[in-house]
Amino acid sequence: MPALRRTPLLAVVGITLGAAAFLVPSASADIPPGYYDAAAGKTGAELHSALHEIIGTGTHLSYDEVWDALKATDEDPADPANVIMIYSGAAMPEDANGGAADQWNREHTWAKSHGDFGTSPGPGTDLHHLRPSEVGVNSTRGNLDFDNGGSPVDDAPESRVDEDSFEPRDAVKGDIARGILYMAVRYDGDDGFADLEPNDSVGNGSAPFMGRISVLLEWHTQDPPDAAEQARNDLIFEQYQNNRNPFVDHPEWADTIW
Repeated sequence: MPALRRTPLLAVVGITLGAAAFLVPSASADIPPGYYDAAAGKTGAELHSALHEIIGTGTHLSYDEVWDALKATDEDPADPANVIMIYSGAAMPEDANGGAADQWNREHTWAKSHGDFGTSPGPGTDLHHLRPSEVGVNSTRGNLDFDNGGSPVDDAPESRVDEDSFEPRDAVKGDIARGILYMAVRYDGDDGFADLEPNDSVGNGSAPFMGRISVLLEWHTQDPPDAAEQARNDLIFEQYQNNRNPFVDHPEWADTIW
């Protein structure tokens, strides 16, 4: 497995596009030449299958190794001793990781109960959907599906929650969506884990589904990949898992599959 080196992410300025934004391939991502050659010209199920083969050869981290990886992938660009919380945007000391009320922990954006994959190496440790979150906020999200609406979340007021869904803050809605789309392509049921699939429901419970796909695709369009998300994708590929999130590199592929 590659050494778990720390590489700081660059501070970026985000550009917000409207809901009708036209998604194009990322120009600044460090995509290795030929990485996506097998996907060229494909659409729909054929593209899904080709991407699964491309990204399915990555390295699996242990759940303990995820701690140090997140300290690098989600490093605060203003202070490398901090990490940024996914749902609140707050900075917390990187060494405040754990399970206590004043700490941060490892949030599975594809809830690990949706497919019952736990924290074993594989979907339970995949950095493309794992993010730091305050323990209390993580508990509030629980295993809820994603959708619009609800009341402000304590300690993350830009995110919202109701009885059957969770809505993250606007600045990371696309990031969350692309992590879910990645998981659906990476884990197809051919490696001992559940076949993960997005659907257009909430309340999916322990089924290997995550919703709502219609809302996730809207978020994907409204919040396209920025330089920070591209840098995170590069870092995961180069130093940790040796695979990429294709929907960060090629946002236009989401609509051709779903």
